[in-house]
Amino acid sequence: MTPLRHSKAVEEIGYDRATNTLRVRFRQGGLYDYFAVPVEIHEGLLTSEPPWSEWRDRVQMHPFQRLE
Repeated sequence: MTPLRHSKAVEEIGYDRATNTLRVRFRQGGLYDYFAVPVEIHEGLLTSEPPWSEWRDRVQMHPFQRLE
C-alpha cells in the first residue's frame, strides 16, 4: 500500500496488476477493493492533487467489496 499524503479522503492505495484490483483505505475508515480497474486510474491517483476529487467517479464506477 502506498500512502497518499496529498489526499484528504484517502489514506493509502494499493494495486494488483495481475487482477486489476485497486485497494483503497479511507482516512475516515473503511478498506475497499475495486475490481477491473485500469492501471491508468491507479497511476492517476498517485500523481494527482487532490487525487480522490479528480478520480473518484472513475473508481466508483467499478464493482467493489468492503473489507473492513
